[in-house]
Amino acid sequence: MLLENPVDWKIVQIQLPASKKNQIISPYQQIVSAIDKFLRDHGGAELMEDLRSDIPRRWERHGDLVMIDACFQNPFWRQYGDDIWRLISEVLSCDRLAQKGSIASNGYRTPSVRLLLGQDGWVEHVDNGIRYTYDVTKCMFSAGNVTEKLRVSRFHCENETVVDLYAGIGYFTLPYLVHARADRLHACEWNPDAVEALRKNLRLNGVEDRCVVHFGDNRQLCPKDVADRVNLGLIPSSEPGWETACAALKRCSGGILHIHGNVETGKTTPKSCNNCDESENVKCLNNRTENEIDSMKVSERNLTNSADTCSSNSSKCSDLSAKTQPNSTKEIWGDWSLGVSSKIRVILERLHTPHIWQTKVLHIEHVKSYAPHIDHLVVDIECRPVPG
Repeated sequence: MLLENPVDWKIVQIQLPASKKNQIISPYQQIVSAIDKFLRDHGGAELMEDLRSDIPRRWERHGDLVMIDACFQNPFWRQYGDDIWRLISEVLSCDRLAQKGSIASNGYRTPSVRLLLGQDGWVEHVDNGIRYTYDVTKCMFSAGNVTEKLRVSRFHCENETVVDLYAGIGYFTLPYLVHARADRLHACEWNPDAVEALRKNLRLNGVEDRCVVHFGDNRQLCPKDVADRVNLGLIPSSEPGWETACAALKRCSGGILHIHGNVETGKTTPKSCNNCDESENVKCLNNRTENEIDSMKVSERNLTNSADTCSSNSSKCSDLSAKTQPNSTKEIWGDWSLGVSSKIRVILERLHTPHIWQTKVLHIEHVKSYAPHIDHLVVDIECRPVPG
């Protein structure tokens, strides 16, 4: 049906409001916009692409201190001095600003951190109810060890004496004291900056009366014949401290060693019984099959309750890794743990000649993947003198 009076109409295009997601400006974009405006206000310099790529995209926040990555390397920025740092601190709402570099290979693993804005680098971090304070320009906080710190917190160390051979700022010392309730702990550390932070942390958490700090080389200062358990939290390998740890265990009853190490899982080499030292009459009991490896109760994160035992009064020696190619990652973990256990027993019997000792793998903890085909593991080894 045709209308007698036609109606005028037209198509109008309207701009819909941006979605909330598109309205959000990221902190990086805010920094870029602020620097762009700053440059235009100070001479009209254009923020070229090479300068944009020199602006930080990620950072770490530690309370009122923000630590940016290694950026602002272009000599162009030097002419503006601290003005750039104050600008970034305003955008990121912080009072102090620091810049992170590489870790120094000086034996202390000192972080290469430069304070850009502020008076000092001391920050506080709360982890599992424990307060840690440290200077970010001198010490690191190992956030990647959280699963192992939680496991230590579940230990029952009442009436036990613990030795922490590489105490640092107290990564494991404090969980042993605060949550595991160790009766006494000997903390060994040779980095003066870490020792300063460790003492502060002991006071912060009210446990300084149960901890003795040994400042210096643990091979010279670690007490002997005192420990029910020893923590060796050093990677990539804690092997330089194995003899010191063995000497710290109680001679009459032994104890448990918690040994950290990085294990390569991507390489395959022909293996022999190189953990069996015939010159010291070492015999390793390890009648292990593929099914028995599976019975070690491997979960996504750990491998526990191995029945594998090494002692020098065993009647036979079987190859710790008879296969030339491990079938799985957990088998590699098992081989590494058994090798560590065997070496520990050799050390114990050398220290306590002519007494015989027995070592047993109690648990293997997968802490994290350190790098491609490299796993950070902790093996718990029970060490006991054999009566007789």
